[in-house]
Amino acid sequence: MTKSFRLSAIMLSLSTAWPVMAQQAPTTPPTAEDELQRVVVTANKRSEKQREVAGTVSVISGNDLERRGARDQEDFLKLTPGVQLNRGDPNNNGITIRGLSSQASPESGGGQQNPSGRYLEDVPLASPIGKGLVADILPFDLDRIEVLRGPQGALFGSGSLGGALRYVLAKPDMKSFGATAQVGVSRVSQGKTAPSLYGMVNVPLNESAALRVVAFDRTSPGYIDNIGTMTKDANKTNQTGGRILFTVKPIKELTATVVTSTQKTSQDDFSYVFGDAKKLEHDNPTLGRGTSQFDFSSLTVDYDLGSTTLTSITGHWKTKSNGVGDDTRLFGTLGMALPLVSRVSSGASESQSQELRLASKPGGNFSWVAGLFYQTNKGNGAGKQSDPSGAFGVVDLVDLMTKQKASESAVFFDGEYSLGGGWSAGLGGRSYKTKTSFQQTGTVFGGPSNSPVLAGGDEGTTPKASVKYRFNDNMWYALASKGYRYGGVNEGPPATPFKSDTLWNYETGVRLAPAPGVQLDLSAFLLDWTNAQFTYFAMNGALPFAGIGNVGKARSTGLEAALRWKVSPVFDVAASLARIDAKTTQDVQTMAGRAPVTIASGAQLPGTAKLQTALQGNYRFSGPFGTAGRFNVTHTHVGDRVIDLTAFYKAPSYDALDLGLSFNKDNWTMSAGLTNATDSRGIMNIQGTPDGNKSFQQYYLQRPRTLDLSVRYDF
Repeated sequence: MTKSFRLSAIMLSLSTAWPVMAQQAPTTPPTAEDELQRVVVTANKRSEKQREVAGTVSVISGNDLERRGARDQEDFLKLTPGVQLNRGDPNNNGITIRGLSSQASPESGGGQQNPSGRYLEDVPLASPIGKGLVADILPFDLDRIEVLRGPQGALFGSGSLGGALRYVLAKPDMKSFGATAQVGVSRVSQGKTAPSLYGMVNVPLNESAALRVVAFDRTSPGYIDNIGTMTKDANKTNQTGGRILFTVKPIKELTATVVTSTQKTSQDDFSYVFGDAKKLEHDNPTLGRGTSQFDFSSLTVDYDLGSTTLTSITGHWKTKSNGVGDDTRLFGTLGMALPLVSRVSSGASESQSQELRLASKPGGNFSWVAGLFYQTNKGNGAGKQSDPSGAFGVVDLVDLMTKQKASESAVFFDGEYSLGGGWSAGLGGRSYKTKTSFQQTGTVFGGPSNSPVLAGGDEGTTPKASVKYRFNDNMWYALASKGYRYGGVNEGPPATPFKSDTLWNYETGVRLAPAPGVQLDLSAFLLDWTNAQFTYFAMNGALPFAGIGNVGKARSTGLEAALRWKVSPVFDVAASLARIDAKTTQDVQTMAGRAPVTIASGAQLPGTAKLQTALQGNYRFSGPFGTAGRFNVTHTHVGDRVIDLTAFYKAPSYDALDLGLSFNKDNWTMSAGLTNATDSRGIMNIQGTPDGNKSFQQYYLQRPRTLDLSVRYDF
């Protein structure tokens, strides 16, 4: 048993006694998120109660995110069983849901779509033609975050093999004025202190229109020293931006909401450590600076037709990134000892999407949604690795540019019919067609590396079927669903195409209410991955290039459990567990340096722990000066993982203990949070070379112990 788990267990035990010891109740009643209520979600693109969805959906409310001081995906994904964050530099995190990942090395660069989808409202954010930049949305003034586990191919389309992460914004309120101002400061262990500022204002313009404006400027203090440049706490990150939402209701039946937002992220140096994973330092001769911009806009129109609602969602987003880095040590592991190898990269992506759907209203024996979807995406990228000494006869060792386009058209349907006696059955599916094109130009060691325009595409159907049985406040369900992912073209030479892959999910579970104030959710699943996309390496002269091929099959089985217990009006606990066994079921061939390697069937899929747990406790009490106090403790455990399919790089298990304390009176809230209270050095990801060279391992660690203080005023 780990030290942090023992500490959290002691705190939970003391908390259990506090309700008995307390002399008075909280001065204000518990808020809605404190109650074990039935949360309404739109995971199936129509309103449903969370615990009546045939499938597994985790919901984190916006109020809960702000109360916990969540900054990014690292803070809130730890609370969802079966979801693993493989950390990278800002906006380059990898999210693995239920073990679905096939990247053979973090250094791979194939143009492969993410296996887990990310959505802002109902607009897909990830590029269908490569990993690229996917914005880590700042969790301020959100209504909620929904984490959908299992393939979502029927309703959400490509790139959601393992599941989907969906951000839902807080919408303008036409009834009352409201505003929020929040000032915060963060202090990181062995690092610096940095401020943050957040603001929101909601203005009803009249009885049929409202405006909501959000702005933020958040700085995450640096804590990693670059001893190569003699820069202390070099990896400071700043995130600025905001959004404007305008809702208008010109007639009773029609509601339209326009969203426009921007988010800019700047990074002063890389966030990995090198050499010793316990030391917060690396020794690059240059700083790894980078900036990225994410701009988003959407128009959602709902028209009430009586028994149904017609919805149109028009989405547009674009990303732009620029970065400079250092590959001196990487080239050294390939036998090319050079004084300096600099890397300069840039990229841009733009997407437009349109969805038109018709959905039934809640109630009635038949609940359904049907619609059409179309998306286009275009992108370009450039990367250059240069040796100023010209030791190999050229200054630019690698100088490549790419252009890519893709489109997807689809028609979808999902419905559920009540059979009576507590039974219901659901059926749905999506018929899709994709097109892609790719072209690469440039040089490798001075020689041309150009490809013709390579075009491809796929078409198919992703069905979904379910059955549910409700008894009292309980439910049993069984589900079979299919997902798919875009094919594409490899970026590195040779520029060869690869096909889309598909996945079947077979799942059953129960949603139980065994006693007043208690909820217990249990799920078991089997994921059968066909024609899976795996990363391989091929040698092109002196350099290894990553590519994607349809070279294997895999399977993931697992159990997920979640418990919520309202012990008393002032104290509640929650616990979750995921046990996942994700392995290949076919031999996979790849490269290790210059030698081919066969990875035998039964290899563990990368980036997923076999065991993941979370334990939370929340206690509400009467604080000083008439305030309402709240204390929370959270312990999370992530088991050991392999980071690449070859298992060259392995990450041991790690734990985190987070504490929070807040006091609220009238419009004021003062909060203090201590993240990673034991200051452990958990490894969340590793970058290395294809041959498993132990002299080159760059570690992405969990954030060191961080103290966050904030003052908030709600008008």
